[in-house]
Amino acid sequence: MKFMHLADLHIGRRLNEFSMIEDQKHILNRIINIAAEQEVEGIIIAGDVYDRSIPSIEAIEIFENFIEELVKLKIPAYIVSGNHDSGERLSAFSNLISHSGIHISKTYNGKLEPIIYKNTAIWLLPFIRPADVRRYHPDIEIGNYEYAVKKVIDTLDIDESMTNIIVAHQFVTANGKAPELSDSEVSSLGTLDNVDFRVFDKFDYAALGHIHKPQSMGRKEVRYSGSPLKYSFSEVNQKKSASIIEINKKHKINIETYPLEPLHDMREIKGSLIELLKEDKTEDYIHITLTDMGIIDAKSKLETVFPNIMKLDFEEYDSILDDSKSLEKIKEKNIIEYFCEFYKKQTGQEISAQNLEMISELLESSQGDNK
Repeated sequence: MKFMHLADLHIGRRLNEFSMIEDQKHILNRIINIAAEQEVEGIIIAGDVYDRSIPSIEAIEIFENFIEELVKLKIPAYIVSGNHDSGERLSAFSNLISHSGIHISKTYNGKLEPIIYKNTAIWLLPFIRPADVRRYHPDIEIGNYEYAVKKVIDTLDIDESMTNIIVAHQFVTANGKAPELSDSEVSSLGTLDNVDFRVFDKFDYAALGHIHKPQSMGRKEVRYSGSPLKYSFSEVNQKKSASIIEINKKHKINIETYPLEPLHDMREIKGSLIELLKEDKTEDYIHITLTDMGIIDAKSKLETVFPNIMKLDFEEYDSILDDSKSLEKIKEKNIIEYFCEFYKKQTGQEISAQNLEMISELLESSQGDNK
């Protein structure tokens, strides 16, 4: 049997004020094509279907079209809500659409029942917090996420003669080691949200979501599929993929990945304005670090070659901030002097007396408000 494992679609996300809608349409079409070509028997989506708990109409339509294509291909789907989703909204009409093979977890109600496909039991565990579990087990002290997930699993009637897959959206660690994170993910302070990988020992495969880099935790069968698109510049070197797990009759799991080529890649480049303007025009999403300063309207000039500039930095300015000696010099200046220096570096001009007076008045006013 073959299942495709996906997670963290984040449909509807905006990145640096750029809409990712067209990129997401493209990548979901590619996923459909891979699923058809590889003849998968089901698609698992381990949470964060949407980027917001109240998704836009456009985001809902994109996901609806994706699900409609799966139904046409007679490919079942097994979906849980993530921390970005509203479990209640995502699971609306779940009983009705389950007749089409689309199974969506409801919010945790104190019990889980498996979905049986041939000799495989698929358990859908939506993103849970300790309070979600404590509500149904008030007699047990549930102090953190690991205890909460362990309590849920301990209540399951697992038939070990079958292949058991759990779909979950949690922050899973291995022997105290956290997964590799990117800037687009936020981990809670401390270790309260950690769930040790051994909590899933009863399962042949744990299809995880929540972390954007593909990786296994503790054993290869406890695995994050990663997000299908890059959602921050800390992910520029990641190779995004769709994971296909193949299960043989002896419950052995084989994992293969299929590359997902984006509509726009995400890249970081560095150089002088003259150097960068000689580059070939590209539609990629770009983070540019300019090595020269004092350029008026640098962004509009660069956009003739890089129309999708998401971020523009200046190396000299960054090096000033990183240099401890320069930081000491900055501390010696008052805020007006520092503002004048920054203004000149950005525009190549001295600030006018009129604007300087206006800035001084604003600063004095704000300081008075904070007293």
